[in-house]
Amino acid sequence: MNLSYTDEQNMLRDMVSKFCTTDYDFETRMKTVNSENGSNPEHWKMFAELGLLAIPFSEEQGGLGGGHTDLSLIFEEFGKAIVVEPYLANVVLAGGVLKRSNLENADELIAGIVSGETQISLANYEPMKGFNLDNVDATISSDGQINGTKSTVLNAGNADHFIVFGKSGDGYAFGLVNRSSDGVKVVNYKTYDGFVSGDLALENCKCDAVFSAENALEILEETILDAIVCVSSEAVGAMEKSYKLTIEYTQQREQFGQSLSKFQALQHRMVDMFMETEFTKSFLLKVLATEDSDEKRKLIFGLKNQIGKAGKIVGEEAVQMHGGMGCTEEMSIGHYLKRLVAISHLFGNPDYYLKKYSDS
Repeated sequence: MNLSYTDEQNMLRDMVSKFCTTDYDFETRMKTVNSENGSNPEHWKMFAELGLLAIPFSEEQGGLGGGHTDLSLIFEEFGKAIVVEPYLANVVLAGGVLKRSNLENADELIAGIVSGETQISLANYEPMKGFNLDNVDATISSDGQINGTKSTVLNAGNADHFIVFGKSGDGYAFGLVNRSSDGVKVVNYKTYDGFVSGDLALENCKCDAVFSAENALEILEETILDAIVCVSSEAVGAMEKSYKLTIEYTQQREQFGQSLSKFQALQHRMVDMFMETEFTKSFLLKVLATEDSDEKRKLIFGLKNQIGKAGKIVGEEAVQMHGGMGCTEEMSIGHYLKRLVAISHLFGNPDYYLKKYSDS
């Protein structure tokens, strides 16, 4: 396996890392989290100007032709700063469906995403339906009318359009819905990790287009696999930052006349945090280096299970070793735990992916 990065990929990592360290400190993040729309338009404009929004799209679609490795580098740096900007919702999920679809104006919508002028959310999961992607009740008629309810639609509050997945005849299809269309009701909320989400109710809603009826489920599955690689990379970044913050804190905090980092029991626990993080990162690198599609799919299932278990261990240990301070809103460490727990359940919990791994 070739696990080395190209010069261009190293430059990409350095660029994103520089943004996270100079323009996205914890105080700036919390201002964004507490803002009305939960994202910063200036940061989104900067992403567009830097070309970050164009990474996973082909050159024919106005993008840069990046793949899993490029997205992984971006999200690992995002994880270190727990960035809340809606990159996952717009570029990976909505963009992932559009770039694989047969929608006539897909390139136009992708151009809007790349420029930062258009925001689109994917609506596929439904209340009380679990994580199986084909378990939906929403219907899309042949004349483009949609009825149904969608839950936990990422970045729903800021989306200009929704890509709705539902049943169509004997199969499945996507419907493109304008936010302002009749019959669309959006209930916005923020999740406990600081991100923006929402629920979508569609009643006799006329969509702008129905597309990819022949392979909609396959497109959705491939897009979710992309997203799992991204959030797993984000979790690796968050885990790495968590144990480094914990080491730094225990070196500064004194008890019984010496720093907490001198206590052997705490040293052992911090080594465990380090080992969990490094093993998970190695698992991620294995996924990125695998070229066979079937093997890669199975490894992604295993990676999602590992992320769920290891993220919880590292996040909880970090908060516990910070003591009471780790539970306060003013310290960043608790926010890393919240994001790691959210990632462990995003697109399916660890047990769900353990079963998918064993069945593959």
